[in-house]
Amino acid sequence: MIMKSTDKYFENLFPDIDLSDYKPYPGQREILTVVKLRPQHTLMLQQAFKEGTEHISGYFAWAEDAKSWSTKKVLFWIQSLLREEWPCEHYLFLLGKSVAGMGSIRPMGNVRHVQMSYWVTKKYLKQGIGETIARTLERLCFESRAYELIFINHDSTNRASGRIPQALDYKYMGTFEDVKHAKSESGLWFSWAKYNPRYEDCVTERLKDLRYVQLFCALMQRMHPDIYESLYKESHRDADLAFEEELNTVRTISGPSDAA
Repeated sequence: MIMKSTDKYFENLFPDIDLSDYKPYPGQREILTVVKLRPQHTLMLQQAFKEGTEHISGYFAWAEDAKSWSTKKVLFWIQSLLREEWPCEHYLFLLGKSVAGMGSIRPMGNVRHVQMSYWVTKKYLKQGIGETIARTLERLCFESRAYELIFINHDSTNRASGRIPQALDYKYMGTFEDVKHAKSESGLWFSWAKYNPRYEDCVTERLKDLRYVQLFCALMQRMHPDIYESLYKESHRDADLAFEEELNTVRTISGPSDAA
C-alpha cells in the first residue's frame, strides 16, 4: 500500500536538487545554485534581510520588520517553515554565499496540485532571478515529483509577480478573493497554472489518480530502489494494470473515432 504523500516520512526521501549548471548572471562571478532551506542558513538569511526587505513587505507580512530580526528570530522563522507538512518544500537560491532569493512549494487542495511562491533579495533585483526560481520549481514539480498541476497565485496589485507566469506560458485561470494578509494586498488574486505533459493522456479523474501513483512509484524506484522493492513495487504493478484497464474502458466508451 502506498503511504500518503502528506506523511512527514517522505520529506527525507528526496535529495537536494542540483542546478549548478546555471550560468552566472551579468556582473556575477558565481553560479546560481539551489539548496533546501536548513537551519544552518540562518546567518545568510539574516544578512539578506538586513540589506532590505521593503521591496517585498507589501506582499509578505513577515518581511515588514525582518530587516531588524535577531539571529534567533531568523532561526525560529526557518524552523517554522520546516515544520510545515509535506508537500511543503522551501529552497534557497544562492550566488556564492549570498542569498539571491527563495522559492516555496505548498499544497493546493488536491494531492496532484501544488502552488509556488517566490521572492528575490533586494541585492539581486531586476536580474531575472525571480523567473529562474519559478522555472526551477516547475522543473522540480514536473520532473522530480509526480504533480499534475502547478499554480502561481498573486495579488492583483503585484505586477512584478504577475509577469513571471506570463513569461513562462502559464494559463490564466481566473480570479478569486482572499483575506488580506499583507499591507499592499487588495484581496483580489489572479491565478495561473501549468499542466504536466506527463498527464496528457489522462482524460478522467481516475486516470489522473493512477498516473500520479505510477509517477510516484517510478520516482521511488529511481531514487530509493531498496525502499521501492519492499514498499512500492507491488503498488506500481497494480497501478500500471489498472491504468491500462481504465484507458481501454475510456476508449470503448468514446468509440473508434475519438480513440484514434
